[in-house]
Amino acid sequence: MRVPTLLGLALIIAAALTSAAERTWKTGAWAFAPSGRIYVIESATEFITGEAPESDAVAIAATVGEAVQYAVEQRTLFVQAPDKTEHALRLVSAAAKYSAAYSAIGGGHFIKMVTAAGGRVTLEDGSRWDIDPRVRFAVAEWEPDDLISIRRSNDDKAFAFEIDNTSRDDGALTNHLAR
Repeated sequence: MRVPTLLGLALIIAAALTSAAERTWKTGAWAFAPSGRIYVIESATEFITGEAPESDAVAIAATVGEAVQYAVEQRTLFVQAPDKTEHALRLVSAAAKYSAAYSAIGGGHFIKMVTAAGGRVTLEDGSRWDIDPRVRFAVAEWEPDDLISIRRSNDDKAFAFEIDNTSRDDGALTNHLAR
């Protein structure tokens, strides 16, 4: 009666070890240039920060905006290089990508930068805004120094704010990036 119990236990352990090696990979993008051993990935909803161990002599190729495969398991952030090599980083944090807290509501703002596809706008105060995909084509035509007004929005649950380009009499639903 003891043999089946040991065999069952061995099968359970083997199954656990096999599933530990299989990671659930997700796709994100490098959010910022690496700072020392610190790497930041932007997912659809979070900024995930990892720190490479001092003993890791291989730097991870991280170009801002470039896609990256990653997996989070407990306190470890795994990053997969294009050649499928895995790098294990210490998970430093996983913080919400968007914030409903923005203290400079109202007018008096101007555009510092608009991404080519109109997906993100940066204002003079350094705040960054992700634009509703349905209107990015129009926002792509906005230019630096266009005047902006910001208001909270209840029009669509997916977006907490609206930025209005008062120079062009145009607007877009948006979310404020937390960092």
